[in-house]
Amino acid sequence: MDVLFRFSFADLPIRGQWVRLQSSLQAAGQFRAYPPQASHLLGQMLASVAMIADNLKFSGAVALQSQGNGALRRSLAECRDHINLRGIMHLTDDTSFPLSYQDIGAWLGAGQLAITLLPDEDTGMQPYQGLVALDQADLARCLEDYFGRSEQLDTRLFFAGGAEYESEVGVTGLLLQRLPNHPGVTDTQRDAAQDAWETLTALAATVTDEELATLDAPVLLHRLFHEYSYTLQPGKALHYRCTCDRERTDNTLMMLGKEDLTALLIERGEITVDCEFCGMRYGYQQADVDRVVDRIDTLKAASEGGLLH
Repeated sequence: MDVLFRFSFADLPIRGQWVRLQSSLQAAGQFRAYPPQASHLLGQMLASVAMIADNLKFSGAVALQSQGNGALRRSLAECRDHINLRGIMHLTDDTSFPLSYQDIGAWLGAGQLAITLLPDEDTGMQPYQGLVALDQADLARCLEDYFGRSEQLDTRLFFAGGAEYESEVGVTGLLLQRLPNHPGVTDTQRDAAQDAWETLTALAATVTDEELATLDAPVLLHRLFHEYSYTLQPGKALHYRCTCDRERTDNTLMMLGKEDLTALLIERGEITVDCEFCGMRYGYQQADVDRVVDRIDTLKAASEGGLLH
């Protein structure tokens, strides 16, 4: 089961998360033959958005997306409603992919990486996007830098893949984050919190890839932080779930226009649309196309009548 645990330290402005993904990463690669390095990178991206979404106070989605001119042309990892994941990578046909999944700059070439927050419409909030600088060697260090610069939150982030240690492909992430001091703290309390942060991050840095990839959260946290009092919240199950549906596919076909849509049906006999995320196939025969054409005509009439603004 894919799961995320949240933990916090008693009387300290420090929080953490541990996440492990297996089935979600397998589902993301079910319809695409990703090389192992790319699968590892996608797993890190999915784990990242799961942890970011877990801290949101509103409903909606978090996306980590990239574009570039390297071996990885485009990618998207998304967590919606705090628990639903989906992700995809568009790679070149070149077989000379970077040997390591860690060097994200080598994957993107001249590219960009961005975090996007997409609140649901009923929240009344506006979408937000922040660029993640690619000055660091790997995704974890790039995200640490982003949180430090954009959110003013000191962060330590560690990833390990499970492919080397077990039969199933997977990724595990561990995050520690230093929150702002509580209002009214004394200088002594502030210094104690900073000392604890430095000690806890030093302890976290001792974790080996094998420990992170194979140990469950309670065992790992006890091994690393048993000298401190902490609370481990119950685990939250995560799922791979696509947002595609018939209505979204209708809207995509409507962009073709009435004439091109009708001509395409005559040419093929049936129009099929495959979701690139989950592989779901939507078939459109004559009755289905007639329904989409009716929607096009209705929207055109409403627009000409001044009903749409």
